[in-house]
Amino acid sequence: MPVLNTGLVPGGSVGAELTAATRRAVVPALFVQIYKATPMLNLLFGTAQRAKGGMSQVTVPVQGSSFVNFAWTDYSGGFPQPAVQPGMQNAEFNLCVGVVPISFMGMEALIQSSEAIVPLMRARMADAKTVAVQAMSTALFTNSSNLPNASQIINGLPQAFDDGTNVNSYGGISRTASPFWKSTLVTAAGAVNTRSAMLSYLVQTTALNGGEAPDFCVMSPSDWTTLMQDFLTLERFNTTPASKYGKDESVNAGFRGLMLGDTPFFMDPFCPKGAAYMLNTKYFAAYVSEDAPFAFSGFYSAIPNLQIANVGVVIIAMQTVCAKPISGCQITGITGGSF
Repeated sequence: MPVLNTGLVPGGSVGAELTAATRRAVVPALFVQIYKATPMLNLLFGTAQRAKGGMSQVTVPVQGSSFVNFAWTDYSGGFPQPAVQPGMQNAEFNLCVGVVPISFMGMEALIQSSEAIVPLMRARMADAKTVAVQAMSTALFTNSSNLPNASQIINGLPQAFDDGTNVNSYGGISRTASPFWKSTLVTAAGAVNTRSAMLSYLVQTTALNGGEAPDFCVMSPSDWTTLMQDFLTLERFNTTPASKYGKDESVNAGFRGLMLGDTPFFMDPFCPKGAAYMLNTKYFAAYVSEDAPFAFSGFYSAIPNLQIANVGVVIIAMQTVCAKPISGCQITGITGGSF
């Protein structure tokens, strides 16, 4: 309803008359209020791998022990009899399917055919992908292994980077039977969102991965801000005559991204407060079905269900896969977040 008796609009019977006789002036755009940015998921989609059909759509051969042995020899050049040593097994992952059903009512089409300010169908189609992305970003930072529909949800970072405490089986391989499949899990970390503390975990993860460092770390906005404040205490601004700070002659304090040990630290609104993940994108990737990468089924009539309407579905089939869990680290129980 129009707001009467405010600004230039009168109230009472005059305002009511104007309401009945005057069209509204409406901004012809829809301003979304409810969603969050998804930087981690965007990174994964930017480097996503293609997946096809078949059973175990993503099968990753992994080596957990040596195929051969080393031995020293003497002048004679003798060596032990070689033996066949199985050292490989498959980590197997299935794609998970997310759907967004979309309705298109027949009477809505007639009403909005010529007088639409914001076409509702266009708004629904734009919203469908956003809703799917929001749900996938939530799953990315959730240990869904204990949920009733766990088998239908993509594996999150908590499942990939665990030492067997919370998630023992990953990709069909038991972390108890195959200790090489364990990652690093730090619990009750405390107030560690400082440069020195994070650098120690970065070096620890690098050492456990045989010297290969993580190339990405994601934290909650709260913990990331606290870490940035540790950088801010060392900021210094040098002023010299006739110099400028920048093209707008203003001082820029703070950073959009933090570099620690040549590893970027970023924030993600979906990362829960108190948690941080260090990972190597060489071994962690999203696999997206080439047949269902946000595919749209098209609209189909609902008249057989005795309704003048149409129904369509947006379909995304994907899975996140870590081919080397020891390459990353999960840190939980971080305290001291700014908000």
